[in-house]
Amino acid sequence: MKERISVLALVDGRLPLDVRRFDVETGTDVASARQVIVVAADRSISAPEADIVRDFVGRGGGLVLLGDSLAAWSSMQPIREMAGWVPSGPGPRTELIVRPDPNHPVTQRIDPEWKIRERLYTSEGPPLEASILLRTSWRYTEQVVAYERQFGDGRFVYVGLHDDGSPTFEQLIGRLVLFAAGRTAPQPLGVGLLGYGAIGREHAASIAATSGLRLAGVCDISPQRRQAAASEWSVTVHAHQEEMLNDPDVGLVVVGTPPSAHADPVLAALDAGKHVVCEKPFGLHLEEVDRMIDAAASRGLVLTVFQSRRWDPDYLAMREVARSGRIGEPFYMESFIGGHGHPCDFWHSHETISGGTIYDWGSHYFDWILQLFADRVQTVAADAHKRVWHDVTNADQVRVDLKFAGGAQAMFLQSEIAAARKPKWYLLGTAGAVVGEWRDEAVPADFPARVKVFRAAQEGAHEELLSLPRRDEHGFYRNLADHLAWDEPLAVTPDEARRTVAVMEAATRSIAQGGAPLKVEI
Repeated sequence: MKERISVLALVDGRLPLDVRRFDVETGTDVASARQVIVVAADRSISAPEADIVRDFVGRGGGLVLLGDSLAAWSSMQPIREMAGWVPSGPGPRTELIVRPDPNHPVTQRIDPEWKIRERLYTSEGPPLEASILLRTSWRYTEQVVAYERQFGDGRFVYVGLHDDGSPTFEQLIGRLVLFAAGRTAPQPLGVGLLGYGAIGREHAASIAATSGLRLAGVCDISPQRRQAAASEWSVTVHAHQEEMLNDPDVGLVVVGTPPSAHADPVLAALDAGKHVVCEKPFGLHLEEVDRMIDAAASRGLVLTVFQSRRWDPDYLAMREVARSGRIGEPFYMESFIGGHGHPCDFWHSHETISGGTIYDWGSHYFDWILQLFADRVQTVAADAHKRVWHDVTNADQVRVDLKFAGGAQAMFLQSEIAAARKPKWYLLGTAGAVVGEWRDEAVPADFPARVKVFRAAQEGAHEELLSLPRRDEHGFYRNLADHLAWDEPLAVTPDEARRTVAVMEAATRSIAQGGAPLKVEI
């Protein structure tokens, strides 16, 4: 009878990989090159098995040992030969702070540190001819937690951690499987900015801060802005879109033109073979959005939308509570942004260019709402007021009401004539609520709200002020680089951004029809 051990063989390192499910017979043929064996075992390996594994790696295979596997297998000389290292321990289980190497292609853009309860295997120094992936501090010494090294034509990888269920661990193991199978991270991708206004500078800063991407060009019709870009980033500048699209050094284009002028440059960039990031909103009409999506799909190119507020700390805190079940099933939400003050005189305040009040902050708020409520939107109703600010063409106030297939409801209110503010969010669940309160002091509209959780109790309600997660300033571009380099899921898909546009377009139609509820399937 063949014994079964905790291994998984993946042909060509294909994903998905469930690191909690390994179970392959030791008699399985692992001689094929470019396969990967992932091991999560705590028993010893036999001498014949060790010889098979060593020969497999030497001929070009990959071996990834997790948790206790190396300690359990290191009594065998072939394993020690591949590992170049024999671990000692483990020590007592405790919380460790694990730090990835920011320069190794596998660990680039992974969280700079994360905490895990683990038993650490130690050594007197790093393995010979190894590249360190993860480190931690142990009693005033630096210890290796994970490393990789070449062995013959293959690759040996050790990760002295057990699966803690964290996204970071899953992300790391997924990359290591591909890396052990021979995948190498591409060279940093050149990015061209189409438009260098205020948001263009933000894009440039995030791109410069993201490993795997580099700023390769800026195009703007303004000579002053071109000069500023050249001075600030020492980058090639272009006066005409075609010049930048013809530059082979540019592999990805960020379209930062006003919303009414998104579709044509996006389509031109895709036609030139470039991946594309489109500023929000994706577009003003579904017809143009669908043309962009179809063009990207037909060319096999990446298309995404800069919904950067997916990474706002207060939203992430609210989403975590909603998804955890702490307030039961969410069924009703109100959201608000605004105050009483004169709108800006930029294009944002002019409906024919911006799409109107709904399309500005609504692009973010509806994106949040649609992430929180998974059901299809079945009814959209909206109304608008024009009472005070007649020098701009946007409405002074808009309200949009959504009803979902499961009966849940959501409301968005944006007002430039609200002397008293409502909470940023008011989310009710069947067992509690989340309220995001605007701060009393004067702060920018994008400043995080105070997020409170209310949980139903027999006598009143329990109130908790949440600690907010650390803001990931460059989360959008980190995810994009991860997607391009390691095929990791794209955080903002074109179809998700399309739903947001569909809601806003329906709301605009409802306003034109005097606030009539519209039946939709979004």
